[in-house]
Amino acid sequence: MASEDFEVAIIGAGPGGITAAYHLLRSGITKFVILERAGDFGGSWRDNVYPGLAVDIPTLFYQFPFARKADWSRLFPVGPEIQRYNQQVAADLNLYKYFRGSCAVEREVWDDRAQVWVLDIAGDEPVRARFVINAVGGYINAKSADTIAGTDDFRGTILRPNSWDTEYSCRGRRVAVIGTGSSSVQIVAAVVDEAEHVDVYQRTPSWILPKPDFAFSPRAQRVLAIPGVAAAINGALLAAMEIPLQLICHVLPLLPRRLLATLLPQYDKIWRGLYRIMLRHRVSNEADRSALVPNYGILAKRPVLSSSFFTALESDSAALVVHPIERITPDGIRTMDGTERAYDLIVLATGYELFTDPETYQPGKTLGPNGFDLADDYRDKGLRSYGGSAHPGLPNRWSLVAPQGFVGAAWHTFVDLTARHAIRIITETGRRDAAVAQVRTEAFDRWVRKMHRHGKVISTYTVDCNPGLRTYFVNSQGEALYYRPQTISGALWFSRFSSLDDYFFTPHN
Repeated sequence: MASEDFEVAIIGAGPGGITAAYHLLRSGITKFVILERAGDFGGSWRDNVYPGLAVDIPTLFYQFPFARKADWSRLFPVGPEIQRYNQQVAADLNLYKYFRGSCAVEREVWDDRAQVWVLDIAGDEPVRARFVINAVGGYINAKSADTIAGTDDFRGTILRPNSWDTEYSCRGRRVAVIGTGSSSVQIVAAVVDEAEHVDVYQRTPSWILPKPDFAFSPRAQRVLAIPGVAAAINGALLAAMEIPLQLICHVLPLLPRRLLATLLPQYDKIWRGLYRIMLRHRVSNEADRSALVPNYGILAKRPVLSSSFFTALESDSAALVVHPIERITPDGIRTMDGTERAYDLIVLATGYELFTDPETYQPGKTLGPNGFDLADDYRDKGLRSYGGSAHPGLPNRWSLVAPQGFVGAAWHTFVDLTARHAIRIITETGRRDAAVAQVRTEAFDRWVRKMHRHGKVISTYTVDCNPGLRTYFVNSQGEALYYRPQTISGALWFSRFSSLDDYFFTPHN
């Protein structure tokens, strides 16, 4: 098969890819392709099918702003309902027409002579496109199991949240769940009643807060179906976030860093006291209560929402294990205190490679003109982006999920803002009859300095006040590059009205 030429190639068919495709169609651009390594739309909601899977953001906010759904079953729907929604939105937009599944992009190379991107596809001919929108999500691949010795020796079953065997039954099995993040908390609560026993291996405790979930009545669904109601609710939340974000991004950064490092932990002392009170009512074992109290700030790591995890731990068939794991043995797990426990199933819920870690970006995978390599640049100069999406070394290319990119209440808001910006510049490039759009280095550097100033509170809190913490919000280099320190209104304005002079537009060769 010969290589194919497109105006735009979208890499990834999760919420970001769907959003980018929607805005392309809305702009009148139809010569595009959606390249997806898996077989369908959905991203994480396609890949994760583990028991207990549910969204941890109220669904009124966790949906596409251009395709709001009124008949959600509950405030926090389960994973299959979210995935059906993704597929339905893609079908309604006729995106399967542009979709190419089982199409893993192995390398992106800019052809400066032809002024196009050449995308190397595993087992197939390359795809050529003038513009690339990288819509790969924030959680790239599950972390390697190599960090735990002995995984290859285990004679039982090992499962991961994103590669769950739906045919496997936990009934009557002895189960070990390694990790206490969102996935593990949901899995434990879902399988504890059918398993013979479940051990939860905790290295770092999570802030686990009550989940105010409830089913939507038919009447509530009818109200949400009234035009403008769902959008108004979402808008009210975003408006409510303006004041605290103004404080975090513009007011508090005026204070000295040392003073911030003194004041911010006082906030966490209040929360930790309230958390201890909650645990006294939910967990009877005093040793477990003590082990479950995080020693880091409540906003330094993503809190987990669950009203069933502590109930599961109280079951006679569940236990919390806090001793570090020495290794996985042929029959189970041995901890550093010498205790070995036998299991039929080990669940590795140990997290993902993140878009904020420089190790996630492999040399030779994303190559711009004049020998530019994104991975080398990130390692040498640090992870940076312009507007959460662009880089001056990569013409005609945007990432919807980039360092210091996340802004908003939920993922759909975030990728909608970055997609709007990318497609605005693509459209402007066509309007000018230009071939290449590239963010200017001076504009990029100016933006990075601005984000550094506005991110002072975030970095002080997550890094200085919580030293040594490794979370979604603090990368492997101890940098806080997850959040984009900007207000919702500022990010919305930028997506629609940012200065076009920040880009230079090059004519066709």
